Amino acid sequence: MSVDGFVTLNDKYATTRLLLPGEATCGGMLCGFRQSQTCGGLRSKGYFKKSLGDRPLVSVITTTFNSEKYFTETIESVITQRYDNIEYIVVDGCSTDGTVDILRRYDDRIDFWLSEPDGSMYEAINKGIAQSRGEIIAVLNSDDRYINEDVVSQMVKWLRISPDVGGVYGDLIRLYATHTRYKKVFQVGYRRYLLSQGGTFVPHPALFVRRNCIEKTGVYDTRYRYASDYDFILRCLKYCRLQYINMPVTYFRVHAASITSSGVISKEKLAVLKDHGIDRYWRLEKKIMYIFLWGKYALLNVFNRKRALRGRNLRVTD
Repeated sequence: MSVDGFVTLNDKYATTRLLLPGEATCGGMLCGFRQSQTCGGLRSKGYFKKSLGDRPLVSVITTTFNSEKYFTETIESVITQRYDNIEYIVVDGCSTDGTVDILRRYDDRIDFWLSEPDGSMYEAINKGIAQSRGEIIAVLNSDDRYINEDVVSQMVKWLRISPDVGGVYGDLIRLYATHTRYKKVFQVGYRRYLLSQGGTFVPHPALFVRRNCIEKTGVYDTRYRYASDYDFILRCLKYCRLQYINMPVTYFRVHAASITSSGVISKEKLAVLKDHGIDRYWRLEKKIMYIFLWGKYALLNVFNRKRALRGRNLRVTD
């Protein structure tokens, strides 16, 4: 679709449609071991994105570190979205494998990428937020992927018809080496999410948040190296309303090298819970609510059986 002042470099990709020509920019520190290009993307060529009245800009942020194994699938799931107005930002922590080579290969389809040292994944996400220009922000892990090409369109649609909500979230499909398993969640508010004592019920990779909600809550707290997304979502629920949308959003990959599989998140979650004052609730109240919420989750998913993967086709079928 033609819009005055905007150009399309390649109609095939969401990131190369509705571009606004401007002054080329690129910045960042060189990784100590590699004296070569450490940033790039469409912005370095003088092309930018901005929100339009009927098509708010969506910024998708991915952080990477030695992520070459699954990263191409992640990129493809973003840039092949049917929604026109997406900017894709990747922040790499000085990978030593082929991740930066993949970034260079997709340099003409990623809006901005940066490779420089960082202290944690959440520091990298905060860098991505600082670079983003979208009214809506989503974070997609470098080993995950969106379910299909209409995910972003659907999430934008729900945000447009619900102007009072600060964000929307949907369901995950856990992706294992040989099978998938659908994980349905449900609507929760701050108190219930806190008393669930876990981040399951608002899946971080399936969350799209308005920028004005992040301006109220603040960015990710870098005191936490592994559970800052849990703290961030708690703050979003405290200061904004997040709306559950009954649809699958993201394939969440589970493998031996993933943080989820490592078990390192549990200790930090205890610290997050204390910071949010879980100790002020009566023990019986916590126990009853915990049993109720996890019982409801179990019932919702009791018939969601494992589905074997057939070749490379990961599309959800009924």
